Amino acid sequence: MSSPATKHPKRWQWRAEWLFQCGLEGILRLLPGVLVYRMGAIVGGWAWYLLPRRRTIVLRNLRIAYAGDHDGAALRRIARESFRRTGANLFSAAHSAGLSPERLKQVLSIENPELLEQAQADGSGVVLLLAHMSNWELLSRIVHLFPAGSKTGAFYRPLNNPLLDQQVLRRRQADGTRMFSKHDSPHQSAGFLREGGIVGILADQRVGMLGEVTPFFGRLTRTSPLPSLLARRAKARVMALALTTTAPGRWSARFVPVAATRTTADCMVALEQAMRPVPEDVFWFQDRWRVYLSADHDIHNWLGDRPPASTKPHRGLLWLVDAPDGWPPPPGWRHPDVRYEVVLAPGRTVPAWLPDGTVVHPAPAATTRDEIRRVLAEIDAADPLPLDYVLACHPNKALAKACRREGVVEVEV
Repeated sequence: MSSPATKHPKRWQWRAEWLFQCGLEGILRLLPGVLVYRMGAIVGGWAWYLLPRRRTIVLRNLRIAYAGDHDGAALRRIARESFRRTGANLFSAAHSAGLSPERLKQVLSIENPELLEQAQADGSGVVLLLAHMSNWELLSRIVHLFPAGSKTGAFYRPLNNPLLDQQVLRRRQADGTRMFSKHDSPHQSAGFLREGGIVGILADQRVGMLGEVTPFFGRLTRTSPLPSLLARRAKARVMALALTTTAPGRWSARFVPVAATRTTADCMVALEQAMRPVPEDVFWFQDRWRVYLSADHDIHNWLGDRPPASTKPHRGLLWLVDAPDGWPPPPGWRHPDVRYEVVLAPGRTVPAWLPDGTVVHPAPAATTRDEIRRVLAEIDAADPLPLDYVLACHPNKALAKACRREGVVEVEV
């Protein structure tokens, strides 16, 4: 007969994580909010040195989002401050979860509440576009600052740890917020909106092939069509919400209107307007603009045949060190939103199918992973926009490992 531990091999891990989280929250709630914020900022500062891969991801995201706006040194300063603020706000989330509604109003304010009042004036529901920025756990409690009688709901993704998931779900529902899971029928959230409810949706997350191709910070990517579809189905208004840190332990929310057409592209424009002014407050730790590619899933599959206009094209690298002369990748790898560069061995020529002016990089002096990684890093840093993917025509383990270390997708075709 199987023991409980055999049936649930992660039970003790879940319990240990839950106990640690409860203990940490219990301690933080006893301390002043300003002290908790500063403690988190110190931990975030340590994380900058201890998490090199996350550091690479954060810098990559900032390079895409703010290409042409800041130089490399400025982006590095923003990235480092983003680590500090992320740590500060994660600690603050544990502290602010236990604040009374009266105390909550002392640490959180809304700059332009009249926009929400106007949107609700005719009884319409409101889809609220949210981003992972600042102390985003406050968003589940912001109903205390909304007009009296407002009904709020939010979409959520269940946590992997069921004990923590139950705890977070209980906490978010304690203030009257109705939680919608991805497993719930869309008719439930649409009906909630038709009754004049406000439904928050975190819309800044990376999505897969089910997403719609739209520009976000000027770069084509796949974004969730859910806010737009839900708003049009329920004839609801749409607004984005920016949450920023104004001082240690103090935050401010600001509504950003969405165009009346309420398309997915309109939603992402408003969300960008909410996030752009405060890059230090945004959670950049997810590889937001990562491309989903493989030998059987080319760039046309990812970006579509007729993509919208992009001001920040994708950057592909053709690894032609050991490729036949004139080697062309399959047609699906040629796309108007991709700007290719090539790595060539001495004496080799650029394939004729590439446009004039294609950037050429010399092949690495050695085929070791470290040398290839050094060359990749130099190529990546040679342009304001980072490399998105590398195409090779033969298997190359050293190249694949170097790409993984640099956070670049490598595909053999």
